[in-house]
Amino acid sequence: MLATLLDRSDGTELPLPASLRDRYGGDLRFPRDRVHVFANFVSSIDGVVSFALPGKTQASFISKGEPADRFVLGLLRAAADAVVVGAGTLREERGGMWTPEQPFPDAAGGFAELRRAMHASERPLMVVVSASGDLDLKTPALAEGAPVVILTTRAGAKRLAGAPTHLRIRALERTTAAEILKATVDETGGKLILTEGGPTLLGHFLRERSLDDLFLTIAPRIVGRDATARRLALVEGAAFAPGEAPESRLASVKTAGDYLFLRFARRT
Repeated sequence: MLATLLDRSDGTELPLPASLRDRYGGDLRFPRDRVHVFANFVSSIDGVVSFALPGKTQASFISKGEPADRFVLGLLRAAADAVVVGAGTLREERGGMWTPEQPFPDAAGGFAELRRAMHASERPLMVVVSASGDLDLKTPALAEGAPVVILTTRAGAKRLAGAPTHLRIRALERTTAAEILKATVDETGGKLILTEGGPTLLGHFLRERSLDDLFLTIAPRIVGRDATARRLALVEGAAFAPGEAPESRLASVKTAGDYLFLRFARRT
């Protein structure tokens, strides 16, 4: 499904079943000896990640549901010990379940086989970040009954008092990237952390130099913005000076049709 043009990624090869390796166009590597944080986004050519229109805020409107993009999303979830989701993303993707098979059911068997080979749980732990605790607990991902960790503040924890027992509420001193990661690793005991938290949460991770890899799908369309259509970019809430902007190296380039799949690794 994906054709690999460049691969100079570091780390240990994950035990991908042949079906996943063929679809991905090669191996997927991650460091396994330390906590490794990676993000996955799809953007337009001009860097927009959401149309920000009523009923059309989801990333699928940017990607147009491209199968290869949905497969990569599922594969990265299958590789992760935990998936960190921001409250805004949870509201926008109300029907989302944050499991590997949801975006790409055709590879459900391969995703399950990968997790067994990695001696991982059946699905990655879902971690929701909400400073206010203002969450709709009837959202399918929270109401399903699978374990979910909600990271919030003390005030948010009070607001969520009485939540169902499968929702573990943890009050943090501050919802910084460092605190989020520490709590997530404590909860999972794992080291591969995927953030699908949205542009604002990504800004937190970049500001604190906590993001190791960015998987970025470039969709072949230009969305644009104007004074009346203020659309979200890849990073929100963080602006860097020229000498402070985080730098990356290009770790891999893949294509599928007219879509470009990039992986950037943090330059240390």
